[in-house]
Amino acid sequence: MDKNELIRLAANRAQESLQGGKLKGKAWIAIAVAGVVLLLGFLAYRLILIELVTRLSDHH
Repeated sequence: MDKNELIRLAANRAQESLQGGKLKGKAWIAIAVAGVVLLLGFLAYRLILIELVTRLSDHH
C-alpha cells in the first residue's frame, strides 16, 4: 500500500463515520409523526378532562 491509497482509505472511513451520525429522511418522518401523535393525544386528553370538569361543575 502506498501513501496515497492509505490517505484515500482514511478519508473514506472518516466520511462513513460522519454519515453515520446523520438521520435519514425516514427517521425524521417517524420522529415528526410520533410528535404529532403525542401532541394530538395530549390535546384530546386535555379536552376530555375539561369537558369532564365542566360537566361535573354544572351538576353541582
